[in-house]
Amino acid sequence: MMRPLLATLVLATATTAAAAPAPASGDLAIRSVVVRPSDPVVGPSGSVRLVVDVVARGADRVSVVLEPGRAPAEDDEPGEEPGPDVTPSPPSGDAVPVPPVSPDPVAPPGATVPATVPATVPATVPATVPAGVPAGVPLPGLGGLASAVMPGVTGASRDGRPARRISTGEWETWRFLPDKALSRWYPSGPWTVVATAVNARGERVVAHAGFNLRRETEIEGLKVAREGNGVRVTGTLLRVDPVGKVDYRPFAGQRVRIRFRPEGSPRWKTVGEAVTRRDGWFTARVRADGEGTWRAEYAGTSRYAADASPQREA
Repeated sequence: MMRPLLATLVLATATTAAAAPAPASGDLAIRSVVVRPSDPVVGPSGSVRLVVDVVARGADRVSVVLEPGRAPAEDDEPGEEPGPDVTPSPPSGDAVPVPPVSPDPVAPPGATVPATVPATVPATVPATVPAGVPAGVPLPGLGGLASAVMPGVTGASRDGRPARRISTGEWETWRFLPDKALSRWYPSGPWTVVATAVNARGERVVAHAGFNLRRETEIEGLKVAREGNGVRVTGTLLRVDPVGKVDYRPFAGQRVRIRFRPEGSPRWKTVGEAVTRRDGWFTARVRADGEGTWRAEYAGTSRYAADASPQREA
């Protein structure tokens, strides 16, 4: 089952390759990099399409590349090689600034995503490539997951023609629709967005932002049974199979919180926890203070999404 995804988030304030004083009005600069959805979660099937907005000024060209690995630290020296978990990638195709648009209704499943995506992108963006948008750098095959790259593509208007260059004051929004959607076959964990802006004099600034691509988890078979003055809670934690041979596999060695909401109360409280066994099964015996509602929660990691079980009355 697909988890709801956040609609938008400014992932990072733009940083340049070298420390410099605050740019004067009109100087080349990147103010922000925005990725939607900001916390993509993939299941055993389907995919999630990303939208990247770069807010820049003084730029004639802007390009965006997405790649697995963490962004460099802010104090990295100019020209320093990426860390061992960052795979270098070729530059992507350039885009053109696009004007802000009014929010559109949520697209039905399978609908084509227009190139000028509304400011509030649906949580699960369809994976259909927009009509009229040319492809960027081809994505490596599944055998090269460690070096997979999500290139940016040329921005376009709704009818497929290049969008007009429209500014809001001195800042412009450059919108990218990567031509490949993220799925379970891409590396989970940290990803980096690298935005590069270039002006007519050939000067450039680079901004980095990051997000985590997570695979789904699921707590299934939750049971709550009274035992004397206590309650025994059992269930199984599953995760999308990292190998890809099946849809889900047991998730061992993970902490699961047991949560309780007394009857008539709006608040949940943690009353115990359990660690999953090799087969994903967990059990916990906790004290029961009256009747109420129970559930189990998994907090997730940088590679696996959080989940909450269905509620049970006891």
